[in-house]
Amino acid sequence: MAKGHGEILILTTIDHEVKAVEFSRGLLEKKLAACVTRLPGGHAMYRWESTEVTDNPEIVLLIKTHHSRLNDIERYFEDEHPYSVPELLVFQVNEIGEAYRAWLMKEVGL
Repeated sequence: MAKGHGEILILTTIDHEVKAVEFSRGLLEKKLAACVTRLPGGHAMYRWESTEVTDNPEIVLLIKTHHSRLNDIERYFEDEHPYSVPELLVFQVNEIGEAYRAWLMKEVGL
């Protein structure tokens, strides 16, 4: 294992599989991410623009990338994410496998 040097994990959700695939593919094609893991079967409960609690199915996306790509990723979210207020949570990677880190850096063009 190696100490993290700017690698990040981003979490977001999308409510439809086709949209999740398209969004993920765009991140990869633009070299904004090395890998996007889709986790179907989630449900989000929240209050949105009303007093009623909403419960909707959502697909969780785990986006593996580097902090240097974050500004471009934020723009991509603004332009391409299907939600008007997308969830964009960024987690710093403290430790990472050396081979995986080398692969990630290559995939995001660093």
